[in-house]
Amino acid sequence: MNIEGVWKLEIGGLHGWERLATVFLENGRYLSASADHYTIGKYLVDGKKFIAEASAIQYGNIRTIFGSKQEQLDTTLKGKVKKDGSIVGTVSPTNHKAKETPMRLTRLGDLEV
Repeated sequence: MNIEGVWKLEIGGLHGWERLATVFLENGRYLSASADHYTIGKYLVDGKKFIAEASAIQYGNIRTIFGSKQEQLDTTLKGKVKKDGSIVGTVSPTNHKAKETPMRLTRLGDLEV
């Protein structure tokens, strides 16, 4: 399955799914952004298995993520590409022993205009 395109990243929280960023997947590159951060990384798809390693840089309103306030946070996203085209799995800090957080990616569109 071709997963290149524009995606919505959500994480599971105390009050349900929280929209976190708009993600762009293209040729193994993982790029995302929101009003207060941008993320640069890489991804790999092996069958239905999805894995991305990315570095998020926060600016402006620095939020507490995985229990600490950091301007830069390296993360790993692991998931499964579902039949409906979504990607469901977890996100966690790469170098910390924090609990994995549920995440999902929902396809918004193609990169071609």
